[in-house]
Amino acid sequence: MLRVSLAALALATPLLSAAAPAQQAAQPTGQPAAGCPKPQPGRFAVMGTGSRGQGPATTPSAHLLEERWLPDGSLRGTVAERQGRRERSGSYTGSFTLTASCVVQLERRLPWGVERTEVVVDGRGRPLYSISRSPGAVISSRWLPMAKGSCSVGQLDGLVLSHQTGLSWQGKAWVPNAVVQREQWRGGSVEGIALMSTNGMGETVRYTGSLQLDPGSCWGSLQERDSLGVTYRYRALVVSGHKQQGARGYFYLQRDPDDLTVGWLVRD
Repeated sequence: MLRVSLAALALATPLLSAAAPAQQAAQPTGQPAAGCPKPQPGRFAVMGTGSRGQGPATTPSAHLLEERWLPDGSLRGTVAERQGRRERSGSYTGSFTLTASCVVQLERRLPWGVERTEVVVDGRGRPLYSISRSPGAVISSRWLPMAKGSCSVGQLDGLVLSHQTGLSWQGKAWVPNAVVQREQWRGGSVEGIALMSTNGMGETVRYTGSLQLDPGSCWGSLQERDSLGVTYRYRALVVSGHKQQGARGYFYLQRDPDDLTVGWLVRD
């Protein structure tokens, strides 16, 4: 929440960029080994953080995706992304293929170009983690399964907790921050407390807010206001679980240009 929640890349991106390969890594070929689990079709929520570009042009980046893997090896999804102080979003299609090394290769045809990603899956073929293979990108992501159907704000009712690190834009540079949150949800409204540190300066604030979901969707707009009178805007993706148990939590991506924030907030 608030001024927080991408990895503290501001200090690390030069090192990350230096470690990035100059060219796309060689891809394994051939038929999948006999022990490789077949990729499991399904619906997934994805949260990624990292950077794009190299050297002085390196820019911190974060994204949220809702992606569906179909039985025929095709995929489709929706993405919301931040690159530095800019944001973009859209729908996309693509494909996934299992390689000889049991890694799943994705090709996403996004509105702004084609991106390639490699995914590791568990023993049942469900995606858990991925890394971008697009030139200039140093971005890793975590994946969570989602139940079928649309979401409701009431699925978040109860206690939600999070621990996050991120970046804030100060003095023409990104500086690190961190936050621990505890919040209560009821019917789409939230009240919480955030314990924060931005560039080494500590702060504790209370906040309230509300979530409005898009019709027939698990995406929505979250707006919060803290006890200092500051307002924050997020794009949120509710990670739906079994109907009887409610949501597992939600991902969010901050829309305020001076705070590069992406977070996973877990429902207790």
